Amino acid sequence: GLVQNFAEMLANIFEPLFLASMHPETYPEMFWMLQQFIGFDSVDDESQGTNVTLQNYPPPENWTSEENPPYTYWMYHMYANIQSLNDLRRSRGLNTFRFRPHCGEAGNVSHLCSGFMLADGVCHGVQLKESPV
Repeated sequence: GLVQNFAEMLANIFEPLFLASMHPETYPEMFWMLQQFIGFDSVDDESQGTNVTLQNYPPPENWTSEENPPYTYWMYHMYANIQSLNDLRRSRGLNTFRFRPHCGEAGNVSHLCSGFMLADGVCHGVQLKESPV
């Protein structure tokens, strides 16, 4: 593949955002785009199973499988990076971002629980009527 592990995938997504937030003069186009940007969505394969706890999964640098990590694993690592980015941006007086993933369209109820605990809101959530939180 193009990346060696899941940590590299996360770095490809978030490193440019952190760099532009810390050095706007070096990355003016990215910095400008971030001022127009309000949040993150994710459209993942919720049909994949998820273990009961993330303790059963390796850290991102050790996720070297060609298979995508499960939905809850993705959710947690997106949440953690968005929160870190928001902390940095808030400390510099910059706008911050919301996390509103697609959640609760398919898969098990743990996806709804993950969305409820980690996201600012969810897109769709059609399974909420069968599994109220």
